[in-house]
Amino acid sequence: MQELDFLLKMLPEIGVATVCGGVVGIEREMKNKVAGIRTHVLICVGVTIFTLVGISFGGTADPTRVIGQIITGIGFLGGGVIFKEHDKVTGVTSAAFIWFIASIGVLCGLGYLISAGLLTVGFLIITLLLSNFERFVVRKTKMYQQKKEEEK
Repeated sequence: MQELDFLLKMLPEIGVATVCGGVVGIEREMKNKVAGIRTHVLICVGVTIFTLVGISFGGTADPTRVIGQIITGIGFLGGGVIFKEHDKVTGVTSAAFIWFIASIGVLCGLGYLISAGLLTVGFLIITLLLSNFERFVVRKTKMYQQKKEEEK
């Protein structure tokens, strides 16, 4: 019965982690990136569960040690999506998204559900704005390079 109580207590955190991971994963899926919906949901929920289990020990246990190990594991996952193709490195942004969604999972596990939701929405807005700004910079850079070529 104690285990069932623990499971029921975890449901709000797991629910918010699922939504946050799903929303971020949809953004990545729409851009056809290697880490999509399932990956982001699994990472966010998994990190939430590890955090909840870590803090459930109470007393003598140090939840920051659990969080430290989570960060190490997420670094391993993030490194797995970074590839070098010829002279170009790809996947760094996907790794950063994985790192971010893990931090949201920690927030969920610690019970900061509103913060997790608001930070996820804010992150997506900033990502959208930066994506548009990046396209603008690339376009201006190409125009500048073409102008330089024409002057030669």
